[in-house]
Amino acid sequence: MYDTIGSRVKKVRKEKKLAQKFVADLLGLHRSNYAKVENNKQNLTPFQIKKFCEYFNISADYLLNIEVDNKKVYDLTTIEEANQLIREAGALLGTKK
Repeated sequence: MYDTIGSRVKKVRKEKKLAQKFVADLLGLHRSNYAKVENNKQNLTPFQIKKFCEYFNISADYLLNIEVDNKKVYDLTTIEEANQLIREAGALLGTKK
C-alpha cells in the first residue's frame, strides 16, 4: 500500500481511538471533508498539518513521510551562537545587525 498523508492521519487517529468528528473539529473541518483527507481526496493546509502534529505529538516529517539521511538539528544554543557571530561580523564591517 502506498503510504500517504491520509493513511498516516487515519492511522494516528485510530491509534488514539478518536472519532473522525473529533479530529475534524480540531482541524476546523466538516466531518465529511475530514473523511476526504483520510481518503486522499482533499489536502490539509500547512496550518492544519501543524495543528494535527502538535495535538498528537508527532513530527511533520512522519506525517509527510519525509526521510532525510543528513538531517541537521539546530538547537537554541546553536542559533544564539550563530546570531552572536553575525553581530560580531557586522561590528567588524561597520554594519548594524
